[in-house]
Amino acid sequence: MKSEPMQSSQSKSGLANPTAEQVKGSDRSMAGYLVFVAIRCTLQYIVLPFVLPFVGLSGSVSLIISVIIDVVALSVILYNIYRLWNTSWRWRYIALSVLMIGILAVFMAQDIRLFLA
Repeated sequence: MKSEPMQSSQSKSGLANPTAEQVKGSDRSMAGYLVFVAIRCTLQYIVLPFVLPFVGLSGSVSLIISVIIDVVALSVILYNIYRLWNTSWRWRYIALSVLMIGILAVFMAQDIRLFLA
């Protein structure tokens, strides 16, 4: 009969593996963030550009709302990095976060440039 290797609470990098509670919390946060991204994109690219002008609000209102939504999205990403910092999942999540922060930064820069123009 094969003997199973002992499970260690630390990974090879010396960081603790995330606890079951941290994994569940991170999964909930990630799922919540993905829902938030879906809502953000729907608002930012479908609802705001077409509905606000239809009800008589200017485009600058939609730009302000978009920037606020992007700031909330950045806050959620940074909070998740903070939660996973002392775990072995740190670098995996940071890789994804850098990509998402880059995309959000481009969108925010475009919105701010349009607002100031």
